[in-house]
Amino acid sequence: MEILKLIESDHHIIQVKLMNVEKNSLFVGDIFQTISSMNVNIDMISEVMLEDEMRIDFTCSQDDQKNLDRALSLIRSKHPRMQIYQNRQVAKIKLESHEMKDEVGVAAMLFTLLGKHQIPLLQVTTSEVSISCVIPLEYVDLALSEIQNEYK
Repeated sequence: MEILKLIESDHHIIQVKLMNVEKNSLFVGDIFQTISSMNVNIDMISEVMLEDEMRIDFTCSQDDQKNLDRALSLIRSKHPRMQIYQNRQVAKIKLESHEMKDEVGVAAMLFTLLGKHQIPLLQVTTSEVSISCVIPLEYVDLALSEIQNEYK
């Protein structure tokens, strides 16, 4: 399949998981306002709605570590019930092409390919023209090689 125009990876990211987040847009807005006020540039954001709360995952550059730590410290003090986890042993893989919006099953093929090689998906975001996945750092070379073989 030759629809992909870009396959890239970023080994220099931090994945942050916020657990026990209140289901309230103002609450979520306050979290990201605090992060933004510390000049942390957020990349991927995904959320999972649970029965009584939500989980939010996001990524940012490792270059923002000090500012991120300050922001998360403020968030912890304002919202002590929230659990916050950081993972630096991850990488982002991004696949992109404007042709993806007219092609059925690109995500299914990618997830199947990664699954065949037991590559865990830690976070996924999509748009009409791209798929971004956070995976453990140890699997990046294998994932890139298999994706390039599949989509060349």
